Amino acid sequence: TTWNASICRNAQERYNGMTAVVNFNLPLNLDWNPIQGVVYANVSNSTSLSPVLCRNHDGSTMKNSCTFTYETAMGPNIYISIQAGNEGHVWYSTGITFVESGLPSSQHARLNPRQENEIHEMATRPGSQKAVDTQSLVPVPRLHPGIVQTGAAVYYTLSICPSSETGTQFIIEIFIVGVGPGDAFSSYVCKAKPCASDNSNVIMSDVSDSSLNALTISYDQIRPTGTVYVLIVGFGGKEENQFNLGAIIKNSI
Repeated sequence: TTWNASICRNAQERYNGMTAVVNFNLPLNLDWNPIQGVVYANVSNSTSLSPVLCRNHDGSTMKNSCTFTYETAMGPNIYISIQAGNEGHVWYSTGITFVESGLPSSQHARLNPRQENEIHEMATRPGSQKAVDTQSLVPVPRLHPGIVQTGAAVYYTLSICPSSETGTQFIIEIFIVGVGPGDAFSSYVCKAKPCASDNSNVIMSDVSDSSLNALTISYDQIRPTGTVYVLIVGFGGKEENQFNLGAIIKNSI
């Protein structure tokens, strides 16, 4: 099976120089015991799988991830080819995360975008089933954890673009969840900057001043750029508010 992580045009420049981490999970074989079945993965920016950007195998050594440095010249598509070993059928999930390196742990300048398959797929040996079309990974932007001072605000930028799987009729559900007791927020989703409570760029808001903010928008509201700006304002009872931020793309039909 081959998975395609399609990077939005307006995000390619932003991801330039970031480390791409490709993860592989075997839910029925967490220790990657070869006897129980493993997967061999090659990652490339070409459907021909050449050049290979990274792989999770090197001779007899198997890994549950591999990494490479993304460059804009690689283009918008990253392909992950996965095959089972001689064990036959193997259940797995996979995903790719772009990680900004060089930032102190206390700084959270950008959302770490991730793409993953929603359900566990089954890998098979070459030739054991008919070839299938390349499938698209589902974008899952997320950050864990972020920090905002009480009375202050932080910005995050999400790049959302259609794929063959989503089409153009889909919704984006955005969640801000407090990490500890006393963490509270209000949040705004905007189609452009500046983003503030009294600005016409706001397309959705949650001003509950609570530990859980939930906002739902449609792709039509952020056309044609596909860029979402999320403004999070700290309203907790302590100096710092920690939170997890995530977004889920769902078909609207």
